[in-house]
Amino acid sequence: ADYSLMVQAVRKLELYSYQGKQIELSAVQGLVVQSLDQNVFDLVTAVLKRDYRLALHRYQDLINSEEQPLRINAVLVSQFRLLIQVKVLKDRGLSQGSLAGTLKVHPYRVKLALQTVRAFKLADLEQAYLGLVKIEKGLKTSSRDPQLLFELFMLQYVQATQHQSRRRA
Repeated sequence: ADYSLMVQAVRKLELYSYQGKQIELSAVQGLVVQSLDQNVFDLVTAVLKRDYRLALHRYQDLINSEEQPLRINAVLVSQFRLLIQVKVLKDRGLSQGSLAGTLKVHPYRVKLALQTVRAFKLADLEQAYLGLVKIEKGLKTSSRDPQLLFELFMLQYVQATQHQSRRRA
């Protein structure tokens, strides 16, 4: 939603596609830098789907775009907190409009959160949230590699889900 960034991206794409006169999707994907919020949304989706490879790829993209690991994690924690709040309040009967007012967040964020939480259990959201809080503690108290901390989180999250699935079967 930053107009100046959009104008810069269009100029880049025009220059890149000058000879061919057509802007290809691959050029957009390769040249247009996504915001932290866009990448984090993709990262949250990958985590929730337990897509280990995609989650690590998205995390690495954020690191490569010079985002600070602590900031990435803070945005992830915030997003999972919102998902948990939306899930709990939705189950108590609050409407989309009431949720936005109660949580003091933009209605569009609530709409996206409602779409996301339909497919996931509260326990899964809580487990991810607690794992991310553990990463935050590790980032603040140790000198361990942030990417390693995220990889360990993803491994534990995926394995815990597989373990739960086996117990149910």
